[in-house]
Amino acid sequence: MPDPHSLPPGARSSRAGFTLIELLVVIAIIAILIGLLLPAVQKVREAAARMSCQNNLKQIALACANYEVRVGKYPPSNTLAAPFHGWPALVLPDIEQENVRNIYVMTANWYDPANEVARNSRVKTFLCPSANGQRIGQAAVPGTPGSPFSGAAWDYTNVAVVAQTLLTYLNYPDPASYSTVWRGVMSSQGSTVSQITDGLSNTILIAEDANRPEYWVKGKRVTGREPPFGGDGTGTGSVTGGVWADHQKGFGVEGTSADGNTLVGECAINCNNSFEVYAFHTGGANVAMADGSVRFLRDSMSIRTLAALSTRAGGEVIAND
Repeated sequence: MPDPHSLPPGARSSRAGFTLIELLVVIAIIAILIGLLLPAVQKVREAAARMSCQNNLKQIALACANYEVRVGKYPPSNTLAAPFHGWPALVLPDIEQENVRNIYVMTANWYDPANEVARNSRVKTFLCPSANGQRIGQAAVPGTPGSPFSGAAWDYTNVAVVAQTLLTYLNYPDPASYSTVWRGVMSSQGSTVSQITDGLSNTILIAEDANRPEYWVKGKRVTGREPPFGGDGTGTGSVTGGVWADHQKGFGVEGTSADGNTLVGECAINCNNSFEVYAFHTGGANVAMADGSVRFLRDSMSIRTLAALSTRAGGEVIAND
């Protein structure tokens, strides 16, 4: 048998393989493809989270509509007499949360020991997938020992009123009518359908106010100072009202300054999550209307338009967009 090392070069067996340069080129191509793919994957995830959030709002809005059919009016924003509990407890059966409703004691306050397990029960429908779902909410009950109380968080709330400070800022012509005209659907003891003269499809019922008790301003978390409204008094950047069982529901639309730091102002959407419309979706926030439909409000919306959409009987003319 001839020695293979003695054969001419062309007759030797060849070995397949990559050179170092070829490997580096392949790695570079893969890195470029991944770089191109990641933004697309992130967009798909955000689109899925936004759709899931919209579905949550639709379920909550339809639950409130079912409550209106049973009781004759939408749930009240706040409980004015003991026992205190939030309106979400009233609609738990309508969002298929009988397991939580069965352990919730309606004859006790939401913050009483009897409701500790119930109020700490995480309800998926109350959480937007784009927000931090593992956080613990807190809600202040003035004058009550143990306040603020902790509980399972939620990312939505009803729009109770258009704040009189905003009406003054916008030079509305008839501030004397504030107590009746500028209320939201669930303000005070709740509205009947006949009281929503602006139309169910033109009136916001529920809006996003995400990630409480974390304090967020213009896409950044703030930890070193107190929110302009709804702080816990510690100055550490915590917003109260983020417990789904809390009986003090709703917020007054006011808007903020352009930087999102102070009330009242032109910035309407995604400026400040201290009891204003705020979401973690690119370009805007989801809201549910009184007819059960869900809309996406762009963060370029004017505060005047948001105010008009928030009243149940303001008589405003709102553009189709």
